[in-house]
Amino acid sequence: METGGTPAIAVKKTSLTPKAIIHQRFGIKACYKVEEVQDSDPIGCPGLAIPQKGPCLYRCSLQLPEISVLSDTFKRKKDAEQSAAEKAIEKVCLVFLHSC
Repeated sequence: METGGTPAIAVKKTSLTPKAIIHQRFGIKACYKVEEVQDSDPIGCPGLAIPQKGPCLYRCSLQLPEISVLSDTFKRKKDAEQSAAEKAIEKVCLVFLHSC
């Protein structure tokens, strides 16, 4: 026995990442620069003659026409870029709200 209704269509609700929002708003005017930052905490034994390098961390600076922001340090480049974009969104919103 068939039901007379139409099949339910699942609607995907996609949320944009901070970097995607920056791209929509600024396009090619947004410039991301990722740099490697060495962890300052020494690893290994204090008496060891050969210094050991810590894990490599990344920091991203994002240049926009109105502002520039610097992310915190992260283990992944992608996370540093997202952090910079998130900070830029917060800063742009504050500037926009403050100018009204």
